[in-house]
Amino acid sequence: MYDRILIGIDFSDSSVETVRWTVSRFPTAEITLFHAIGPLSIPGYLSRTLGGGTELMREKELDARTNLEHLAEGIGIDARIEVRLGWAPESLAITAEEIGAELVVVGAHRKRVNPSDELGNTCAAIVRKTIVPVLVWRPVVNDRDKTILAALDLREGSAPVAATGARYASYFDARLLLLHAIPSTLHGYLRAVSTAPKVEETMRGLESEARRDALERIPKDLRDQVPTQVAIVRGRPIVSHILNTAESESADLIVIGKYHAPGLAARVLLGGITAAVIQNANCSVLTVPV
Repeated sequence: MYDRILIGIDFSDSSVETVRWTVSRFPTAEITLFHAIGPLSIPGYLSRTLGGGTELMREKELDARTNLEHLAEGIGIDARIEVRLGWAPESLAITAEEIGAELVVVGAHRKRVNPSDELGNTCAAIVRKTIVPVLVWRPVVNDRDKTILAALDLREGSAPVAATGARYASYFDARLLLLHAIPSTLHGYLRAVSTAPKVEETMRGLESEARRDALERIPKDLRDQVPTQVAIVRGRPIVSHILNTAESESADLIVIGKYHAPGLAARVLLGGITAAVIQNANCSVLTVPV
């Protein structure tokens, strides 16, 4: 499915398990293990003795490289090793582009000290900076049938989200659930300009159209291969619908889009909905550039 995969490692238990999972699911891919070293805060006595932090930084870099090599050896893979200096999300994005990675995989920590803390949201920052699909991996917590949830906004250009969800469902022999949430403001607007019976008739018609549009976004060669369901929902914030549906359907993976347009800041492209899903989902999240 992929030829080149870049895996971000911070040496936490979750990142090590991420490598094991990735290798087991994509055994033919060329794997690159990546670790970023941020700036060091060096006590004065060390700086005076060592003449600056250069030696400590080199030692830290060699230590990281050695640990990555041991990790690869322990898992039994011949992985490429990349250790870079700088902020992890930016360094990882640059590395992904340089090596031609088709997928970036990073492990997510379940415990967040503060959801609004930028330093605690490294995964979201990586998604913002990276122009290829990013899989934010979390361990599977259920033993039920595998489910891929593709969250669709059904805007022009969003077809890659459904297509990617279908390809993953086919690859992992899973069922595909296409979810579209009708904006909650639409119902309020219709109530303001029409009668209640007419509003409900209009909403049912819109749901039918949305269902058709969702199914049409699945590539034709996969429509008969992947067991697919469509859920058109309304009445709550879109993020709540995505997270609640993922929980109720025991989804193993949420596939969601991130909009990429040259000239705009990466923070704008990610969008509040995608960021909230990455930060609050209890399953893995795959972001797809659209």
